[in-house]
Amino acid sequence: MLPPCNFVSYNLFTITEYEKAILVVASHVIDHAFSLFNSTLCCMKKSLLFLFFLLFSVVGFSQRIAAVQWMVGTWKINTPQGTIVEIWQAKDDSTLQGRSVFVKTAGDSITQEKIEFAYRNGDWYYSPTVMSQNGGNAIPFKVIFIRGTEFISENPLHDFPQRIAYRRIKQNMYASIEGKRNGKYGKQNFDFTSE
Repeated sequence: MLPPCNFVSYNLFTITEYEKAILVVASHVIDHAFSLFNSTLCCMKKSLLFLFFLLFSVVGFSQRIAAVQWMVGTWKINTPQGTIVEIWQAKDDSTLQGRSVFVKTAGDSITQEKIEFAYRNGDWYYSPTVMSQNGGNAIPFKVIFIRGTEFISENPLHDFPQRIAYRRIKQNMYASIEGKRNGKYGKQNFDFTSE
């Protein structure tokens, strides 16, 4: 059995000073290459982590808006006095903007409310602004249930309604407002069809 090899000398051969110097330089080059490889690997890990985070964020954002994409469009209810029109558009990756307009049979239109349906701090909020109520301020209703093409939102502190719900079935969207007013329960349904 041979004794462990050492770069200075061995029984079978001898290394000159020049060869020792070359081995020392080669050793430093290899160490430096491994050091660069490790730092490059570290940077690559950070880059991959950043790309993964970015991809996850984009997927998360697109999933947020996808959860309520079914509302986008123009929805109508025809009445003898005119047509109630509700229009929903995607504003960004976590917000829908809606507005409700009453179009009289004579052709005049009146904006009834503006609505923001937004994902904020981990929750969805349905926030209508009715022009003639609450000083023109939006009233947030926190979404307590959302699945498929349906959601229910609540604001127990609001005078009326305390609950707003939407549900889409094929080309129909059913909205309702409900709650207590002056101690009495009331509910109003809005049955929209898509344009």
